[in-house]
Amino acid sequence: MSGVSYAQSARVQELSAIVFGQKHRLAVMVAIAQSDGLVNPSDLAAELGFRAQSALQGPLKDLLAAGLITRVDGPGRVYYQRNPHSLWPAAIELLQQALGENADSPHAGAAADTGHHSGLASGFERGSSNIN
Repeated sequence: MSGVSYAQSARVQELSAIVFGQKHRLAVMVAIAQSDGLVNPSDLAAELGFRAQSALQGPLKDLLAAGLITRVDGPGRVYYQRNPHSLWPAAIELLQQALGENADSPHAGAAADTGHHSGLASGFERGSSNIN
């Protein structure tokens, strides 16, 4: 898997800390919001470019406690299912704000921020996502 450029953005981490009190929560939420709705922590850590799953433990625990995700035990793996909520599109809007994007150019900020974008960040268009 290729890493998601926005997860390492200082601006994204700063806004995440301001809004959510944790520097990775925004990137984790956006990755979950743009997923098919079912995520595995190991896969999510790799996609976000985190060296260890430990960076996800706090955000996933809090999202679980808030009822935004549900733990699903699979054969030999743990998954989290995204639950319908208005915070998922709001997280994507916050990401766009952090990256300096506007409605006319939904990819401009991600490309300008790190010189590339891939994985979950690519393919998102305002108003069209996999959010339940």
